[in-house]
Amino acid sequence: MKRLEWIIAISFVVIGLSCLTMSATSMMKPESIHDYLNMLMRICLWTGIPVLIAGITYLIFKRNRGNKR
Repeated sequence: MKRLEWIIAISFVVIGLSCLTMSATSMMKPESIHDYLNMLMRICLWTGIPVLIAGITYLIFKRNRGNKR
């Protein structure tokens, strides 16, 4: 993918996470920015952990596959 396509894809992910966080925060306390940021960090953490694990697994498989050749 080209750089512009990556920027568009990442911006859609960020916009989606922001909308998800805004809707989750509005059910609790809509007047507090602290709650919004706290919920955003939680969502990013729970989103980032599987991505990190998948990335590490991919790199391990890629390295092992390169050693066999």
